[in-house]
Amino acid sequence: MKKLGLLIAVLVLGASSAWGFGGPGGGMQGGLGYGMNPNFASNMNLTDDQKTQFQSRHDAFMAEMSPLRDELFSKRMELRELWTKANPDQAKISAKQQEIRDLQAQMQEKATAYQLKCRQMLTPEQRGKMTVTQASFGGKGGGQGCRMGRW
Repeated sequence: MKKLGLLIAVLVLGASSAWGFGGPGGGMQGGLGYGMNPNFASNMNLTDDQKTQFQSRHDAFMAEMSPLRDELFSKRMELRELWTKANPDQAKISAKQQEIRDLQAQMQEKATAYQLKCRQMLTPEQRGKMTVTQASFGGKGGGQGCRMGRW
């Protein structure tokens, strides 16, 4: 039974790594940022300097978020382990769920700060275009933050 559990954990870890990093190539499109929609970026008329700044800021954000994503993954695996017990302990499960919610809130706060900083890097004209372009993408843009998305 422990071997099966270990095998499942390894498979989940491998699948989550591929999903979390956008598969082969890390989801880079045109070198403009992780998951950036090229059409959205081209509508913004970004300068080469802005593209470089966005990429740099995005790389720093991903490095900052990586340990939090790892911790979140670990806590989810711990929660899954708690649920596999013959007699699950409700208090332990609730406590682990709260830890997960707290970590998710921390990650969301960092993402919001990151997205606002990226927005400040745009000119007023680009911000205006962003609003129009977001509307044409259903309000979601092409990704998140410096990737020219959810602002």
